[in-house]
Amino acid sequence: MEIEKLKRTTIERLKKVKVEQGLSVAKILELLESKGKFVSEATVKRVFSEGSEDFNFRYQDSIAPLADVLLDLYGDTSGLDEVAALKQIIHDKNQTIEFMMIKFEEQKAFYEKNVAHLKGQIHRLNERLDIRERSIERKDAIMEKLLNAYLIKETEDLTL
Repeated sequence: MEIEKLKRTTIERLKKVKVEQGLSVAKILELLESKGKFVSEATVKRVFSEGSEDFNFRYQDSIAPLADVLLDLYGDTSGLDEVAALKQIIHDKNQTIEFMMIKFEEQKAFYEKNVAHLKGQIHRLNERLDIRERSIERKDAIMEKLLNAYLIKETEDLTL
């Protein structure tokens, strides 16, 4: 992918500038701060470590600020077309946004379908509950009549 190639070549260029200019991590952090950029010390050390070209850095957060400060400041002329690379990054980000919007719409439709289904189930359960409550009320009324009839019969038998 184009972004991975961009990351790799940019890291190689950063390492080259660091060696050529004899920059320390502390000096690089100073330069970042003076330009209003921030990359943690641990990340700066990782970027300049052996084999870091194969690490998975977030370009906009880690590599781009370093490139902005070091490559512009020391006039790197390695020939990489930054505009084309940035256009590719924007293109890739736009594709990711489109994909995420499609996924969001799918999830939203799925959620709405589930909500409608669950509302239907709740409505049916409430109807069944109402039917059972009416049935219990009828049975209670019958039991009360039977109990009253039994008590009346018992009272009559006792008075006889």
